[in-house]
Amino acid sequence: TYVLLNALSYLMMREVTKVFLGASALMSNGSVLSRVGTACVALLANSNHIPVLVGCETYKICNRVQLESITGNELGDAEEVAFTDCARVGPSNRWGEEKKKDGSVLSDWKSQPNLKLLNLMYDLTPSSAVTGIVTEVGILPPSSVAVLLREMNPDSAFKGTD
Repeated sequence: TYVLLNALSYLMMREVTKVFLGASALMSNGSVLSRVGTACVALLANSNHIPVLVGCETYKICNRVQLESITGNELGDAEEVAFTDCARVGPSNRWGEEKKKDGSVLSDWKSQPNLKLLNLMYDLTPSSAVTGIVTEVGILPPSSVAVLLREMNPDSAFKGTD
């Protein structure tokens, strides 16, 4: 079911029994890098004791550890944040200049010297909010991602020094 984030807390407590999410990448510590909003959904489900399962192919597992969503993130068009028309359906829609000058609250954001808009494309879901990761190998707990990475790449992952 697709639902607005604003209505998620209402539905989560009443109708949801499991949450399935997708992943763009899976860090070696079990954190999930995915589209913005994924962490919000996972944390809300976790706080309501609802299992969170993340679908991720094993080729998306990397040996990096990322602790936050700012460093190394992709940035989207800042105009998408500035445009506040609720009739907009998705981020792929583009607007003409006539829509930008409609008196919206942020229509003159570029002329404000101390205002910078940030449109992050991905967020990082902590491994503590994920119940299981569904791969072609099976369903794994987030703590087993490092083991799976080592088994898949025995020559390159987590080599110790002697």
